[in-house]
This record gives sequence, structure tokens and C-alpha cells, in this order.
Amino acid sequence: MNFKVKQIIKIVMQNIIFPLFYQIGKLRPVDKKLVVFADSHHNVVPYSMEDLYAWFADRDYKVCTMTRDCDGAGYFGGLCFMLKFMLVYARAGYVFICDNFLPVASCKKREETVVVQMWHAGGMLKKYAYDTPRDIPVYYKGNVFRNYSLILTSDDRCDSAYISGMRAEPSIVKGLGLSRTDRFFRRDYLEDCRNAFFEQYPDAKGKKIVLWAPTFRGNASTPEIVDMAFLDRIRRELGEEWLVITKLHPHLQKHVGADECRIPTERLLPVTDVLISDYSSVIYDFLLLERPIVFYAQDLDYFEQKDQFYIDYRQEMPGPIVEDERQLASAVREAYAHPQTQRLRDFKQKYMGACDGRALERLIEQLNL
Repeated sequence: MNFKVKQIIKIVMQNIIFPLFYQIGKLRPVDKKLVVFADSHHNVVPYSMEDLYAWFADRDYKVCTMTRDCDGAGYFGGLCFMLKFMLVYARAGYVFICDNFLPVASCKKREETVVVQMWHAGGMLKKYAYDTPRDIPVYYKGNVFRNYSLILTSDDRCDSAYISGMRAEPSIVKGLGLSRTDRFFRRDYLEDCRNAFFEQYPDAKGKKIVLWAPTFRGNASTPEIVDMAFLDRIRRELGEEWLVITKLHPHLQKHVGADECRIPTERLLPVTDVLISDYSSVIYDFLLLERPIVFYAQDLDYFEQKDQFYIDYRQEMPGPIVEDERQLASAVREAYAHPQTQRLRDFKQKYMGACDGRALERLIEQLNL
């Protein structure tokens, strides 16, 4: 099914079918103790919401998990899931999401219901949503981000990208930090990640770990296939003292039969010595560890010509930018030997300043829970 057909189906669902089911759900009153965690990209609660989910689970709330990988479930299965969500949504006290979730925006919600967007990406880099037709075409009818009560960002200086990309009211966009990043400030979490990694990769002990984690090109439903041929070459050039592992963006994982590490990205970062990425938001989480990043951006000219960035990529990135594959191995060695520590810290403070280990605490306070 091509991109335009999918968008037309979404328009029909958002403007006709979903609102009908919401009206049925409204026959019952709102239950302020009913808390819903919803996502259409995972079969379990995404890690962006795990800590908040655990907080509610330990208290006097009715916690409802409504998650399903709709891309993997097929259109009919995904439709049934979303219709069930609308019935619950109509009487929920709180709804938490961390990605695009069309049913939430499909009709005017009840005033008693609080909807919080705990966006899965930190910082601001590649344009998204209404700021690029790659995500939302001009012919799309319907507000994709309506009904949010609160949108969380990793720092106040990132708010403008969310206000613009989501067409959001500035008053609801707040740089309170992202609660999922709190774990990077816990020594026990970092140690557990290392122990689990070396248990799975015992031969990696004593080696320097390089993680290649690119973003996806194109749109989320039909991402472009990435060129992975360079990996064998960089492994040969770096030699036996290095281990190069791959972690693709979730949208790519579903379309590329790649041999990649199955450990979740958030648990790979603590063992990574050098990160290779391009325009992926994974760089922002990695900043919290203050370790070197190499930016392998072989199509940077194209992205710049298409005006695809919120920031000046060439001027701001806190590490070497490599556009020629032949320079990549040497850039990795240099970044490891002489990390640009102060640039990393300054960049982290600018775009991840509210991610200080206390983001969950601030969110709970903001919601008066």
C-alpha cells in the first residue's frame, strides 16, 4: 500500500470512524483514576514511558496498557486496536503517549481528560511533522496533534521545534526533561547494562566499542534502505581492538533484514565508547554520557538543500562530520583519542539541560499527582 493511500485511509478514520466510537465511550463518565498508556509502534509499554508506568502501578490508580505494533499487525488488527482505544479514551483521566498516535487527535476530547505527549526523542535536529511534507503531506485533512494537555521536551531551548512541528500552543510545551533519561544518572543501571552486554558478547571484553546508529530516510511507513556495505570495510580498517555493532532505527528494522545487535538502544549506549550517527536523536541521549560522537553524514548536502534541519548542523554538531567513507575509521580513532569534551558538554547543556536525573519528579509535580 503506497504512502498516499495510507494517508487517505487515516483521514477517513480520524474524521469519521474514530469520533463515532468516542461518542459511544462517552456514555460512561470520566474516571480520574483510569490511566492509559498507549502506543501503536510497540507491543509493550515503550521505554520512554516505563518509569512513569511503574510509578502509577505502585499507587492507587487503574492502569490500562493499550499498545500494539500496528505496522506488524496489519491494517485490520491495528484498526480494531484503535477502536478499542477510543472507547477507553472517552472515560480516561490520564492518557500518556510518546509518539504519533492518531486516535488521540481524532475528535475533541473531554475536558477532564489529561493527555501528555512524552515524546521519544530528545533535542532538536531533523525537521518533522508539519514542518516537512515528508511526514505530513499538504493534502492531509485533520489535526494530527490535537488534544494535548502537555508536551514534554528535553530543554526549554527545544520548545520551538515542537511548537512549530506539532502546531502546538506554546503554553503546553515545557522543557521539564524526559523521564526515560533519568536512568542514565543511576550507577546501578549503567553497571547492569555493561554486565548484560559482556555476558552476551564475552569476546568484546577489552575492546573499544563502536555503535553505528543511523536515522531513517524517507517517511516512517516506507523508509529508504540504508547502505550498510561500509561496515565490513570500517571493521577491517579499525582492526581487532575494536568491535563495531549496528543498531538501526525501529522503522528500518522492520524493512531491512540486517544482522544487528538485538539489545535495546538505551542499554547499548552505556557500553559504547564511540557513537557513529547522522541525524538521529540517539545522539542526544548519548550526550548524557559525555562520550565522543562521529557524525557520518554522506548525504548532508541533500538535507541542507531541502532545509531539513532546525539547527546549523555543520556549525553546532559536537564532533567531527564525515561525508567521505574513506575518512570514517580515522575519525573514529581520533575522536576516541581526543574527544571534544567541552563541546559535548556545552551541546548537552543547551539541548538536554533538563535531563538531569529528576525529570520524572518534575513531571509528577507538574501534573499535581
